[in-house]
This record gives sequence, structure tokens and C-alpha cells, in this order.
Amino acid sequence: MFLGKVVGTVWSTKKSPDLEGVRFLIVHPYDLDHEPTKNVVVVADRLGAGPGETVMCAYGKAARTAIGNQDMSIEAAVVGIVDRVDLTDTKSEELREVARSLGRDNGSR
Repeated sequence: MFLGKVVGTVWSTKKSPDLEGVRFLIVHPYDLDHEPTKNVVVVADRLGAGPGETVMCAYGKAARTAIGNQDMSIEAAVVGIVDRVDLTDTKSEELREVARSLGRDNGSR
């Protein structure tokens, strides 16, 4: 799994029949410094995440299980919308601040 920020939506009028009715988002994964990586991932979303929100995403079988169809043609999916991140047992104040900011930066939810 990974954490990332929703930065956009993908619209597609022509797609595989098993993808009909599935919403797709563009997610910018976070690295350990709470900075977006240089990559983006297109993820399926059935939870209703919105732009600017921090989401938890899964790949592969875990993603298809979250969506509810092992035969679906997806590789990644939103499995949670993050409300807050708490870190314990870390001596790094910087890491604790990153966790706090992930929760603060999560849009309107």
C-alpha cells in the first residue's frame, strides 16, 4: 500500500466493459519526506475521494478485492480516505510533523 494525494480525475468514454461505472483518479504518491514522487498512478475509486485528499491505495489483488471483483482490469485502487496519521515510538520530530501535516492537508473531510 501507499499514501498519496488525489491530483485529478481520469475521464474515459470508451473502456473495457468490466470498468463501466468505475471512477478513476490520478494519485501522486508521497515519499517518506511527504513530497510527491515524480510518478503518478491511476487508481480505481469506489469510496468517493476528492481532489486534494490524502488516500491510502493498494496494488494488485488487494486493489481488486477492495473494488469487489478479482477479474476487473485494474492494478490500483483507493482503499481508504485518510483522516489522520499518528506516529508513535519515533525519535524524529520531523517524521512526527510529516504525519501531522498529512492529516491537516486532507482537503475538506
